[in-house]
Amino acid sequence: MGFFDFTSLDDEVVHGLTLFEKLVPVVILIGILFLIFKFHSQIKGYKHEKVLRYTIGALMFVGEFSYMAWNFVHSLSDRVYFISTLPFYLCSYAIWGIALVMFTMNKKMYNYVFVFAFLGVLALIFPNLNHGFNSFRYYQLYFSHSLLLIGCLYLYKVHDFYPDKKALVNSFIFLQILVVVSIIGNIILDTEFLFIGPGNKPIGFAWDWPWHMIQYEVMMLLVYYVTYRILRRKEVK
Repeated sequence: MGFFDFTSLDDEVVHGLTLFEKLVPVVILIGILFLIFKFHSQIKGYKHEKVLRYTIGALMFVGEFSYMAWNFVHSLSDRVYFISTLPFYLCSYAIWGIALVMFTMNKKMYNYVFVFAFLGVLALIFPNLNHGFNSFRYYQLYFSHSLLLIGCLYLYKVHDFYPDKKALVNSFIFLQILVVVSIIGNIILDTEFLFIGPGNKPIGFAWDWPWHMIQYEVMMLLVYYVTYRILRRKEVK
């Protein structure tokens, strides 16, 4: 298999994604986040901090555009349904949103996708691929989702960005709108945006449609509540 060949979970592979291939990018990510938290004051006072922030944002765009280009090329040979790969997923919304905030410092936009960004952890724990070091998709997935958490926590720790209760409520309402629009789009276009709707699942062990919507909503309510409690504690301190 060539490095840029199209890969999917339907491919037959001998070994699949190994534990080592899963752990390496996560260990690197943890190391980078540790440095951001340890040296956040120095980073904020760094005279070229804006260049550093812009670089992270630009790399996030590179990761997403490269994925779209890769899918588009393979759609020409009918290897992939290109419409289904458009960035209408929680992680995609978060990546594009955080990338824009790295340039604009728009806190309102950050507040809307803050929780979405943390759900990107699921993509690192349960990566939607079965090819490792020999695949472009492996590097793109870990690159984009790692930068998502780096960008989100960079703004949180270095620039003290975090949503309050009202912002979290607005974000949850925004999510419900995305859910409705995504289900309608999935039915009409035969896609899997947000991994919900007929024939889709948010995660492998989820219930079948429409019952996985119950899991989806309960999980999101729990995530938003836990996020609120954590950020509330920060405000009190």
